[in-house]
Amino acid sequence: MATIVIDPGHGGYDIGGAYFGRQEKDDNLRFSLALADYLRRHGERVVLTRSGDYFVPLLNRSAISNSAGANLFVSIHRNAFALPSANGMEIYTRAYPSAVEVRDASLILSELLKVPNVFRNRGIHRADFSVLRNTRAPALLIELGFISNEQDNQIFDTRFNELVEAVGKGILEAVGGAVVPPQGGDATVRQIQSTLNSRYNAGLIVDGIAGSLTKNALVRALQQEYNTQFNAGLTVDGIFGPRTRSAMRLFRQGSRGNIVWLIQAALYLKGERIAVDGIFGPLTDSAVRRFQASHGLSVDGIVGPNTFEALFT
Repeated sequence: MATIVIDPGHGGYDIGGAYFGRQEKDDNLRFSLALADYLRRHGERVVLTRSGDYFVPLLNRSAISNSAGANLFVSIHRNAFALPSANGMEIYTRAYPSAVEVRDASLILSELLKVPNVFRNRGIHRADFSVLRNTRAPALLIELGFISNEQDNQIFDTRFNELVEAVGKGILEAVGGAVVPPQGGDATVRQIQSTLNSRYNAGLIVDGIAGSLTKNALVRALQQEYNTQFNAGLTVDGIFGPRTRSAMRLFRQGSRGNIVWLIQAALYLKGERIAVDGIFGPLTDSAVRRFQASHGLSVDGIVGPNTFEALFT
């Protein structure tokens, strides 16, 4: 088991790059949490330099890695530039990298380039960044596209799970971990993951484990369905935010279809062991009422904005 330190760049008042209200610190954290989940499911020990939206000084980030005895330190960022045409991904090593760091950067970049329609490849570069210079372990900084470029943002959002898996595979190769899906897990969760892959191109590993990637894919699928069925114009980013909440309609006993399937899948992942078949029957109604009661919601069996929010966050 290797110890991998994942460093979500920026945080708190340090927002990093920004684009029409979108802030780099949020993208960095969301990606890092999903990456940590992926690596833990593959048996590695992961330490995060931050797990929420708060500021961590640069030297503290390196100190966390040094104290953890990390085998690899990876800092996650999104690039930004005044000209919106700037685009692409790149990986940085320290100014005078070891052969191990060059190899590790190449392994991760190679996996990223396998993702369909991925960012333009800007290559591997050297830099005297503090988090690289002051970290004892092999250290890399990954720029996952430009937040100031609309096309790169679309790639980041629509290929999110595939990007996480690509970086995760590269890291596992770098530290000598096993790049194989864990076996076993829950059969219904595997069915949910398979359906998310086939119906919504989610790119999930079908392992029966309801981790953050599966939950993120479920929200993305909900956003896709509302865009397709109701022309909601939602950003498909896997974040159940105010715009997604305001788009929610009412579903109740007698409803059926893909959105009901997603409701049932969300209920199952929340612990309600029901059939996930797209039909809102009496058993689904009972499960919704139990869920509402346990979450302090109005117990009416109707899945509206409040119940959607509790289910998908």
